[in-house]
Amino acid sequence: MNEMTTNPCDPLVDAIAEAVARKLAARNGPPQAEDRLLSAEEAVAMLSVSVDWLYRHAKKLPFTRKLGPKMVRFSTQGINPKTTIKVEVKT
Repeated sequence: MNEMTTNPCDPLVDAIAEAVARKLAARNGPPQAEDRLLSAEEAVAMLSVSVDWLYRHAKKLPFTRKLGPKMVRFSTQGINPKTTIKVEVKT
């Protein structure tokens, strides 16, 4: 009475579930790392620039996040080892 009966459709259901999972993974891309907002001091350590330079160019940098008046943080997803800062500086 306690015998487990297997449904003949189980392998088909499993195959469909795997196919759907692959499609969703392909559509959504690879999982994103959690974004952490850095202080200026943390960001300059990663970018090898001065705090003064970072604040002066914050509006032009794509990884700057404005949190309020006179309060900015810097996204770790925007700053990574491949980040190259290209800012047009007017002289």
